[in-house]
Amino acid sequence: MALLKLLILLCTLLFGSSLSRAASPKNIFILAGQSNMAGRGGVENNQVGKLEWNRLIPPECQSDTSILRLNPALQWEMAREPLHEGIDINKTVGIGPGMPFAHQLLAKVGPKAGIVGLVPCAKGGTIIEQWIKNPSNPDATFYKSFIERIKASDKEGGVVRALFWFQGESDAAMNDTASRYKDNLKNFFTDIRNDIKPRFLPIILVKIALYDFMMKHDTHDLPVVRAAQDAVSKELPDVVTIDALKLPINVDTHEGFNQDHGHFNTTTEITLGKWLADTYLSHYGHLL
Repeated sequence: MALLKLLILLCTLLFGSSLSRAASPKNIFILAGQSNMAGRGGVENNQVGKLEWNRLIPPECQSDTSILRLNPALQWEMAREPLHEGIDINKTVGIGPGMPFAHQLLAKVGPKAGIVGLVPCAKGGTIIEQWIKNPSNPDATFYKSFIERIKASDKEGGVVRALFWFQGESDAAMNDTASRYKDNLKNFFTDIRNDIKPRFLPIILVKIALYDFMMKHDTHDLPVVRAAQDAVSKELPDVVTIDALKLPINVDTHEGFNQDHGHFNTTTEITLGKWLADTYLSHYGHLL
């Protein structure tokens, strides 16, 4: 028995660090923005009119030992749906694009992808000015905790490969926030790159797509926000856009959305996740 204990101790000393590294992600991806990035797939009103996730998890969203998430306590754990549980607080979260992205990445890259780390950061209903850096009052926005999550994610030797950003619907609902969106978004992306290392951070920006049946306000400035997103992608290096308007959605029947008609359903979230993976690989797959 004493000999067995000694052997266990020696194995721990010799291999403990390598085992720890094997359980940490090699390639890390940041998921940020608002509700459709956080995930509302499968979230519907129940019989008493309360939002509830149906707990249906399709194959593209199943847990896998090769997919981890950074939890609210900044610790890596096996990723499982809903990925933004404990992150998008006070919201009912469901299926998002994160897990389908990781599965698609692993399927296309294979063992070279290693363990994939997902860092959920999205918060439903937010405007860009809740995210941007405020040096005079760091606690007034999400920026400080957002950067802390990014920096915590690569402490064990992994590499932050990209930021996926899907936000702007709330800004498009108000003329004043829409008019400031371009400068705010450009400053936000620039500050992130300046505050993390390495500064080379590819950003895949999902251009928003709002339809009349999705809007809760009488007026909105969707074209202004979309134009701002296009402009930022041209003015800053390594910002790639994909257009949510090109998702396979039947606007006439609202197919592709939950019953609230404002959030993507599970099928659309899966499509978006795969699209993010394919876009990343086509531009930056050589980095893996």
